[in-house]
Amino acid sequence: MMSDHLSQTQLAGYSGRTLEPHELLAVDGHLASCDVCHERLAHILPDLAAGPSFKFHEEPFHLDYEQHLEPYVDGKANDIDREIVDSHVAVCSKCADDLKDLLAFKEQPVAASTGDARTSSLWKQWLPQWAFLSSPVLATAAVIAVFVLAIVVLLWTKYPTSRQAQTGSPEPDKQRPALPKEQPSPASTEHGADRPTPPRAEPLIVLNDAGREVTVNQHGQLEGLRDLPSDLKESIRKALATRQLGASPALTGWSTGAGILRGELEKQSTFAPLEPTDVVIETDRPMFRWRALAAALQYVVTIYDAKLRQVASSGPVTGTEWTTPNPLKRGVTYSWQISALKDGQTVVTPKPPLPEARFRILDQIAVAALAKLKESAGNSHLAMGVFYWKHGLIEESQREFQALAKANPNSPAVRELLASIRTKRQ
Repeated sequence: MMSDHLSQTQLAGYSGRTLEPHELLAVDGHLASCDVCHERLAHILPDLAAGPSFKFHEEPFHLDYEQHLEPYVDGKANDIDREIVDSHVAVCSKCADDLKDLLAFKEQPVAASTGDARTSSLWKQWLPQWAFLSSPVLATAAVIAVFVLAIVVLLWTKYPTSRQAQTGSPEPDKQRPALPKEQPSPASTEHGADRPTPPRAEPLIVLNDAGREVTVNQHGQLEGLRDLPSDLKESIRKALATRQLGASPALTGWSTGAGILRGELEKQSTFAPLEPTDVVIETDRPMFRWRALAAALQYVVTIYDAKLRQVASSGPVTGTEWTTPNPLKRGVTYSWQISALKDGQTVVTPKPPLPEARFRILDQIAVAALAKLKESAGNSHLAMGVFYWKHGLIEESQREFQALAKANPNSPAVRELLASIRTKRQ
C-alpha cells in the first residue's frame, strides 16, 4: 500500500527506470493524480520535467510518441514500457485515441498503384519529422494529400501525349528541334581504348648526358632527369633556358680578385697562392699550392678563420704545396698566406692591395646531399655540374661541363654554359 506521497527513493527509481514493473505502474498511477508529487519530481529532475514526456504546470502527462507510442506500435517496447502504455491509455482518452489511430494507420493496406512494399513503413520515417502534426490523424491526412498531389502531377505531365494519341495529329517535325547527335567518348569505344594523349611539345634543347637524353621543350619543361631535388631541377632548367650560370650563390659577396690570381698569376712568375682561392672545397683536409719565389729557402703556410685567428700552420716546407694533416671545420670560411724566407728576409703573400686568398669547407648538409645525388644521378654531367656550381665548387663544376661539351660538340647551350664558368674564373 503506497503512502499519501511518493518517497525520494521512489521518485529517483521512477526517473531512472530501476523500479520493478509493478512499482513503476503504481508510481505512474500516483503521478497521474497527485500534483504535489509532480511538483517534487519537477524540482528533483528539472531536465526530465523540461523534456517532451512531462510538461509540468502546462498540461497533464501524455505518452510521448518516440518514447512510448512508436515502440509500442512497432512491437519493440519491452514489458515495462508496454505495461506503462496499457495502464496509461486506460485512464487517458487522448493517448488512447492516438494509439488507436496509429494502430489503424499501420494496418492500412498499401495502395496498389505504387507497387512498393516499403510504403507501409513510410509513416515511421515521416511522422517524427513533421513536428507540427501533433495528431496521427493529421499525419495520415497529410500523407494522403501528398499521394493525391503526386497522382495529379503525373497525369498533368502525361496529358499532352495522351491528347495527341486520341487526335492522331502529332506536331510537325519542324516544331520539334532534333537533339544534337551524341558523339561517343573515347572511353566508351570498343575494347575500352584510352583517351588520345596530347601531342608532345617539340624540344628546343636535346642533350646527350652520359647516355641519357635530356630535353627542354617549348614550354620550358625539363625532361629526362628524374629523382632530383626540385630546387636543383629548377636551377638546371633555368641554366639551359638562359645559357648562363652566373656567379655561384655560395660565393655571393666574395670578390673576384682571387680568380684573377688563379687565372693570371698561374702564367707569371709572381710569388702568389694558386689554390684554393675564392672557392668551396669538398674535402676538409685541403691541399695548398702556390707559385714559388725565386731563391727562397723555405715556406710557411698559415691558415686563419673569419676573425683572423690562426687555426693551423705548416711549419717550414721547401716545396710549393702542403696538405693540412688535421681536418678543418665544415661550413667555415678560411683565409691563408704563404711566408717565404729569402736572403734572411720574410716575404708574405697575399697582402694588400691584393685580396685575401679565401676558401670554405663544404658544410655537412651539402656533403650529405652530394652523396645522395651521386647515388641517384652520379653519371649525369649536367646535374653534377649545376650542383657543384650552386655550392661553389667551381673547379668540379667546370670539369663536369667540359665532359658534357665533349659529348655534345654541336650544342650552343653547353658551349655558352661552359664559357660562363670560365668567364667567372678570369
